[in-house]
Amino acid sequence: MLSKGNAGLWLKYNLPKSTLVSRLKARVAVFLALLILCIFITMIGATSEIESEEALKLSQNLNDLREATKTVGFQVIFGNNFMHALIMFAPILGPCWGFYVLYNTGRFIAAVSALKRINPVLTFFVMFFFPFTWMEYISYALAISESLFLAYSIFKRGLKAEFASASKLIVFCAALLLVAALIEFHIISLLESS
Repeated sequence: MLSKGNAGLWLKYNLPKSTLVSRLKARVAVFLALLILCIFITMIGATSEIESEEALKLSQNLNDLREATKTVGFQVIFGNNFMHALIMFAPILGPCWGFYVLYNTGRFIAAVSALKRINPVLTFFVMFFFPFTWMEYISYALAISESLFLAYSIFKRGLKAEFASASKLIVFCAALLLVAALIEFHIISLLESS
């Protein structure tokens, strides 16, 4: 069934209802597949071997980011995550960048786990108890999936319509990442004060 907002889209493009439903199903399927892939790529990074020297270097980078967050606030978290998400929206380049960033996120998990002598798989799964982790992964999967749809629309010469969808998703991801950054900042603050 189409809502009033979707009915406008249906009338504007004169598309049958079944076409809109099948397009929405395709978008949801691509999004879910990419969400699972994003999580899997991070897990690969988390479970990869890491030398103690590299672990120390990555841990220092993480501490520098933590100190910047203490000084500036949640804006550091939001700025970092949104910058990466925006790049992930870019056709062709976006997915490559996204998977690289997510793999490196896993490497940071591996580094922290190695230094604290904790199983990296446990560290990885504990992250998903926090809502900001899910919000970030949803944003990244949306950005990468939209990147694929933008690339497809370039080849099909329908970029104008897809660009409107991309613009809405960028705003949605920005809002989601902003809320995620606020939650993450407050959780970090609570953990460090105890």
